[in-house]
Amino acid sequence: MNYETLEALGRERLSRNFYMREFLYSEIANWHQLRNVPDRPDLALRVGRELCTELLEPLQMRFGRLHIRSGYRSPEVNAFGNRNDLNCASNEKNYAEHIWDYPDGNGHYGATACIVVPVLADYIALGGSWTAMAWWIHDHLPYSSLCFFSKLGAFNIGWHEVPKRRIDSFATPRGCLTKRQMPNHTAEHGHEYKDLLTFVDTGVFHSTLADITPGADKSKPEPRWAQLQPVPPSLRDENEISSIERIRYRAVHTKTNWRRVNMHASLDNAIHGKDGAAGLFAGRVRINRELHGDPLFVVIWREGDKLGQVVRPRPGRVGELEKANIPIKQIEVMEARGGATTSELMKYFTS
Repeated sequence: MNYETLEALGRERLSRNFYMREFLYSEIANWHQLRNVPDRPDLALRVGRELCTELLEPLQMRFGRLHIRSGYRSPEVNAFGNRNDLNCASNEKNYAEHIWDYPDGNGHYGATACIVVPVLADYIALGGSWTAMAWWIHDHLPYSSLCFFSKLGAFNIGWHEVPKRRIDSFATPRGCLTKRQMPNHTAEHGHEYKDLLTFVDTGVFHSTLADITPGADKSKPEPRWAQLQPVPPSLRDENEISSIERIRYRAVHTKTNWRRVNMHASLDNAIHGKDGAAGLFAGRVRINRELHGDPLFVVIWREGDKLGQVVRPRPGRVGELEKANIPIKQIEVMEARGGATTSELMKYFTS
């Protein structure tokens, strides 16, 4: 690969907000003058697009800008890091993880990136736990593996053709948080990340540590988390926050009955935009259909309204949509339990 080809590879767009170049940077390669370039660029781009579209884009949309710590690693760079104890697993273990363009032992492909979510780092500094982010991702995104680290709340997040759905951590509490065989894998987790979402949306940190009990010794100095000032939830301006973050979009599929997506600037965009309901039903929106199944309904609402809309393909009319009003109170019930049934939504259509 010559310089011009490498430059063109770095300009390849993986998703709405991510380009290949930021995933090619490696401190190991930079310092030790190694080539961090994929042997098979087409394969690296394919799985990189899945990683960004399915995982990083919705994560950034909900929690603000992501910082990429480590993305793609060439076999040369990864092997060097492994030999020299630079926090790299063996090449065999990193195929279909950090080494995007080689399959794992079963012939399947995947891609992993190590990221820092600044708002999560702030939340942890104030006394929160990394487990809040872990459970939110578990409930909302089609990840394969997560592994959390002790510095800045950094974690590996991986997409894979055959997802493992496992979460591990080297940060306290250490060990395996969940995997398919564990009872907590399919439990309700909303309470685990409620405080994190409040912090992201308002900048207000809630914790049982902050409770002041009657008779408490107020002469003791405040703990570090109480002295820190919460930061704004993201670097976006108020107009963008008000136009995007207050539009809620949930898709109901044959396999996934409440797929959360928040990326629309208006109600009309959520219905008729390129990535809206019309595009979803027409097959133009890229989703993992093997995981989610075929789309049946889309529920859309704006925070503060009394009514939202439920949208479905109009029966017998290809390319047309049918819309019905749905009370926000009913949507809140569905949102709380993380799902809606076909019979629940069908009752809002008169025909």
